[in-house]
Amino acid sequence: MDSVVVITDKPARECPVVGALRDGGWRVLRRDPGLDPDEIALEQPDLVVVDVPRGQKAKPLFEPILDAPGMEEVPVIVVLEQTSVSEVAGVRRIEDFVCKPLRPKELVVRARRPLLRHGRDDDDTIRMGALVVDLRGYEASLAGAPVDLTYQEFKLLQFLVSHPAQAFSRDQLLSRVWGYDYYGGSRTVDIHVRRIRAKLGGYATYLKTVRHVGYKWVMSTQE
Repeated sequence: MDSVVVITDKPARECPVVGALRDGGWRVLRRDPGLDPDEIALEQPDLVVVDVPRGQKAKPLFEPILDAPGMEEVPVIVVLEQTSVSEVAGVRRIEDFVCKPLRPKELVVRARRPLLRHGRDDDDTIRMGALVVDLRGYEASLAGAPVDLTYQEFKLLQFLVSHPAQAFSRDQLLSRVWGYDYYGGSRTVDIHVRRIRAKLGGYATYLKTVRHVGYKWVMSTQE
């Protein structure tokens, strides 16, 4: 799984940038603005995304990263207000920028582009016996046969298999999979879990219910 360092002043759970990238299949490392760029380089990320706070200048946040030894080949994307675009326009080392208000799907697409251009887009799949989940192709198969999942069913499965052994409440899943502005009830999650299990056959046991919490994906039926 590709890794991305997100530079933001928001806690991870409150940051739409972090949420969007995690939902898009990235391993996200959140770091505070002003962190020594050498420490970011030590993480050896595939991508850096700088989330510029409202009212702050973008250059002081991204320029130290661009100049840090070991970061020469790491793509940098800046998320900022429309009024601040002039700060990144024409900066050669900035791969791309995304304007706020954030559109999560746009960010995920733009985040993948530099990896594709640099030939670093690995086959990102999770295999458990006959079950294969293609995180980027939005497909799942069982013994070579496609699993007929709806878009939202796959998004839920994708999120859970990308965070194995981590338990998530129904509210967390609603927020991370359906979106921050989704107003449906937690019953929605239960319905989708039931449908996914029905389509996974014997592999349904990997999608476990955590009593009084919610759900998690395990890599062994013994967990």
